[in-house]
Amino acid sequence: MIVEFREEFSLPVEDLYAYFQSPADWVRLYGIAGKVKDCGDGWYAIPLHGFPFSLVARNTEQVPNELVRWVFRGFWRGSGEVRFSPIATGTRVEGSEEISVRWLSFFSPIVERLLLRRQFERIWALGWRRLRKRAGIPAPVA
Repeated sequence: MIVEFREEFSLPVEDLYAYFQSPADWVRLYGIAGKVKDCGDGWYAIPLHGFPFSLVARNTEQVPNELVRWVFRGFWRGSGEVRFSPIATGTRVEGSEEISVRWLSFFSPIVERLLLRRQFERIWALGWRRLRKRAGIPAPVA
């Protein structure tokens, strides 16, 4: 499954980039349930509310205030990226995350569609709402 996003915030790029410098920082953005575990060599286990298995992720590429890419291992497989661009009113954040269940092989798309897509979209939406609240602007009406 691929979750794509394009969001704009009236916050400086440095403030937004700080939430992606390491997977351990994701907790500040998403309010993920539980404590992040440092697995060494840049890998972090990030517990997710409502999921029995943590995301185990590591950043693979970073250009400060411009780009962050990451990969998953363990139960989950996939990758993701965010790109930061200055705009007149602040910063645009664009990117995507491709994630699937490693051991479900050809069943994974079915499980993703029925059970996972909505949950991962909610996680991202929660982060975007928190950033909008921090910027003092209302969330867009869907």
